[in-house]
Amino acid sequence: MEFDHVLKTVGEFGRLQKSNFLFLSSLNTVMATHMLAIAFVGKEPAYISCKDNPIAKDHPCSPDARPCNEYAYSHEFTSIVTEWDLVCSNKYKVGLVQSVFMFGVLIGVMIFGMMADTYGRRKMSLVGLILMSMFGMLSALTQTYMQFTIARFLFGLATGGVILTTFVLATENLGNTHRGPAGTFMQGLFCIGIMLFAVVAYFVRSWRVLLFVTTAPLTCYLSINWLVPESPRWLASQGRISEAEDILYYIGHYNGKKITKAMVQLRASPSVTTSNKQHGLIDCFRTPRLRWRMLVMIFNWFTCSMVYYGLTMNASNQGSNMYTSFALSGLAEIPAYLVCFYLLNRLGRRKLLVWSILTAGITCLALVTVPIHVETETLRTSLAFLGKMGVAAAFNIIYIYTSELLPTVLRNSGMGICSMAARMGGVVAPSIVPLGDTTAYLIFGGTAFISGVLDLWMPETLDKPLPESIRDVEDGDLRWAEDDIVVVENPKTVQIMEEKIELYKKDEMD
Repeated sequence: MEFDHVLKTVGEFGRLQKSNFLFLSSLNTVMATHMLAIAFVGKEPAYISCKDNPIAKDHPCSPDARPCNEYAYSHEFTSIVTEWDLVCSNKYKVGLVQSVFMFGVLIGVMIFGMMADTYGRRKMSLVGLILMSMFGMLSALTQTYMQFTIARFLFGLATGGVILTTFVLATENLGNTHRGPAGTFMQGLFCIGIMLFAVVAYFVRSWRVLLFVTTAPLTCYLSINWLVPESPRWLASQGRISEAEDILYYIGHYNGKKITKAMVQLRASPSVTTSNKQHGLIDCFRTPRLRWRMLVMIFNWFTCSMVYYGLTMNASNQGSNMYTSFALSGLAEIPAYLVCFYLLNRLGRRKLLVWSILTAGITCLALVTVPIHVETETLRTSLAFLGKMGVAAAFNIIYIYTSELLPTVLRNSGMGICSMAARMGGVVAPSIVPLGDTTAYLIFGGTAFISGVLDLWMPETLDKPLPESIRDVEDGDLRWAEDDIVVVENPKTVQIMEEKIELYKKDEMD
């Protein structure tokens, strides 16, 4: 835990951390355009006719229409639908592309999360950005549906890696009082990206040009290799103490601190100096306290993703044009992030997460009891909006909370596993929505409520040092609980408690 003490010496959120953080967090606005690109790239035009029979009254996809060999579309915009006739019996292929993309993201967070814990945060972020730039451009140049689908899978794989590694790199070396607001700010920029994407898509109506325009900014972030140093916290966790100390000294000097080399000396933890073992995914579940944290957070990530995308897909456009509706969907999340920004360092991560996820769960369950009538439309819209705010806030908090619960040696691997669970939630949501409002809201509300209850047994991380090793997690819960210990005056009780603690520590060392 000595790293946090040295971090206070060099500055917990000085000029260098601020500039690096703003540079990395701005990437979230670009990520929004790629995560949701299918909204415009796969959009179906409002007007479709059959060139084989242009005067036919029946819609070419209606059951009474005769087979059509060539379709005609409105000229409002182009998309993969108009490019490869993904209508009627081929309409499912649009959703399939997004599913393949999300599967790529799922694989990416697993691979990059594990590799970032082994080879470094900056290095894997750079690799991911290079691959994103390549496959993003390649997606716009594909000539067949199969080529496009493969390119989107590879693009999704790189996207998942970049989202994960840059988030950890941007927030891992901030002071504990700054990580919460910083993480919230990063998530808020995703909303800005949604709104900006709607504006760009409004002016760029060609799907190929749109992919080029949204991919081009990624090349600017390749400068991460020169502008952002490697995470000194990760270097220290790998036993590369001298490199970590050099970067900490550079940070302190850039932040305007009058420090010497002696003031940034780190002591390697026993778990680092006594073993050169590289940790893997299985280590996230090897010890009891770490295993409990992982299981609860996996369920939280799955729930937040499922409820978030479920409520989004179940919302009505209310007759607005697609660009306005898309922009408003991003705007609706801003109040949730403002609440997080203001309260995260006041109420704590756990308490605010419980309140947020329970708000989403209770409002969804309340929607089950409200009948669908014109008279109740305003009430149902308000409850759905409140539920969306709650789950958006919860989704933001679990990014920050999970990164603080996991040790440095497993932070990217653990975050990768949790992110995989989130992608699975995003895959499940589309199959729940068609079940009907009552069933869908019952599932969304029930899982969210269970998540909130499970979170009550998690430790608070506000104003606590980040765990560096697995041992820090296992012993850390005892140390973090010191503030809540009740003084016991009975000597026999004290002796029993001390013996239990010693036995526990001996078992863990064995």
